[in-house]
Amino acid sequence: MLLGWLLLSGYLLWQDQRSVVGVFDPEQRWQQQGTHELELSSLLAAPSGSSMQLLHVIDPACRCHRQQQQHQQTLQQSFAGIPQQTLSIAEARQLGLSIPAAPMAILLNGNELVYAGPYTAGPICGSGDGWIERLLRDEIQFAGTWLNGESSSCRCLQSV
Repeated sequence: MLLGWLLLSGYLLWQDQRSVVGVFDPEQRWQQQGTHELELSSLLAAPSGSSMQLLHVIDPACRCHRQQQQHQQTLQQSFAGIPQQTLSIAEARQLGLSIPAAPMAILLNGNELVYAGPYTAGPICGSGDGWIERLLRDEIQFAGTWLNGESSSCRCLQSV
């Protein structure tokens, strides 16, 4: 009886987590779209004196939202010199950005889109030393734009 209860509880927990943890862009919309359609730099004016800008795309209805807010606060404290802005899904779409899932981070360097995707990878919805922190500390660099749709993370899929 106890074993059956444990198995059922484990299965239900797994099903619950599976609804919010998974591939960020499972339909690979970004790969089909191409980066030329994701140029935010011409639409967002970077503050003077700063080359980096971090945008937080949020969905308050997403179960990951509370953890994302904590992660965002940590980023704002740790990287106070980098301008950060919060956008709703609707605001981000008005800028021409395809949003496969939220929460989502967008990192711009001057006029270049550097990164768009989840804050971090993994099954835990929460703060940590993720992609954004490593990019902002120059611990990882890319030759071009990284549209990180392939990472598994805590996210809520968005309809087109």
